[in-house]
Amino acid sequence: MRQQEDLQYWDNMAYIDGSAARELQEQRREQIHQEYVEKQEEDRETRRRQRQARAAAQRNRERALQISPGYVLFLAATMIMMVVVFGCYLQLQSDLNKRVQHVAALETELLNLQNDNDAQQKKINNSVELDHIRQKAMDELGMVYPKGEQIEYFEVDNDDYMNQYENIPER
Repeated sequence: MRQQEDLQYWDNMAYIDGSAARELQEQRREQIHQEYVEKQEEDRETRRRQRQARAAAQRNRERALQISPGYVLFLAATMIMMVVVFGCYLQLQSDLNKRVQHVAALETELLNLQNDNDAQQKKINNSVELDHIRQKAMDELGMVYPKGEQIEYFEVDNDDYMNQYENIPER
């Protein structure tokens, strides 16, 4: 199309006359024809490269869609391992929850037993009359209070302890 436009342009230039002008016109036509042929070859080469690129891309897509049996086996093994690990995790989580509930139940039971024990201790302490016990021990059993020289005092540190390996000797 460009060649035709160029030819029309040169054909409309009728005022140029003479032998030199005609040669120039012929050279220009040949040059335009040569450019047209080169342009067509470049276009063909471009289309050929594009076809090759599309064909290579299509081959790559087909290759990407094909999954080898080894890869499928690997994916299956990985999924099975993930399911097993997740199952173990859920089992451990369930055991942990059960144990936490059991510990909470035991702590509640311990607190109840301590409260009952304290209540029984108070009941025992309130039921015992120390004056009656002291009187009975002095009158019936012969208990006497120690004299001043019989009493020995010693200090015990709160952060220290003592092991007794023998009985304390009598005086």
